[in-house]
Amino acid sequence: MIGTLLKKPLELVETNFRQPAGSAGQLVGHLMALQHRSLTVWAIEHMDVRRSQRVLDVGCGGGMAVKLLSQRASRGFVAGVDYSMDMVSQAVRRNVEGVARRRVEVRYGDSAALPYEDASFDQVCAIETFYFWPDPMQGLAETYRVLRPGGQVSITLEMSREADTNPSLVQRFFGRRFTERSERDGLHILSGAELADMLGKAGFRETRFVAEPRRSLGWVCALGRK
Repeated sequence: MIGTLLKKPLELVETNFRQPAGSAGQLVGHLMALQHRSLTVWAIEHMDVRRSQRVLDVGCGGGMAVKLLSQRASRGFVAGVDYSMDMVSQAVRRNVEGVARRRVEVRYGDSAALPYEDASFDQVCAIETFYFWPDPMQGLAETYRVLRPGGQVSITLEMSREADTNPSLVQRFFGRRFTERSERDGLHILSGAELADMLGKAGFRETRFVAEPRRSLGWVCALGRK
């Protein structure tokens, strides 16, 4: 009986992780921005963003990464794309100053059809969203298209196969169950090597990955260049 009562609220939360909407989605967006801040900072450190670069965040959610990226690219331009209009609105509010200065832009869109011209960006990132891309290879093809020659892609995940080898106690008892449930729900749980291999198949060169296997459910960031 208790399980039945809890099921609908849990399903509502899980649905809003995938595509936040409505008041519940707004709350989830704020929670994700706070929860993923340390992962986002770690991801951006590996991107090595320069002050005058143009950067795109695919699946920008509530806009925390866009805000932090715009601080690095202080003389450049940072764009965010999300397929939830509620998250687009939240990201605009979180970046109102940058938007007003035309240094930041947030648009509705998805990974399979990015709303930008070819060779528009120096860097493209996706932080904790790659699981939800309906067609990952098409999304990577779009990422490749909008990058300038020599531009860099980075895909960062909080949950990966990197935690399997030597899991912490939390990963062993909580993470494994969460990972298995996520896979049953259709999420793609990958290792760093698998992510790097996908980047290579999409045409990227100099592919590599860095990982923090014992942080959360196995942090990983895969990178490549056009």
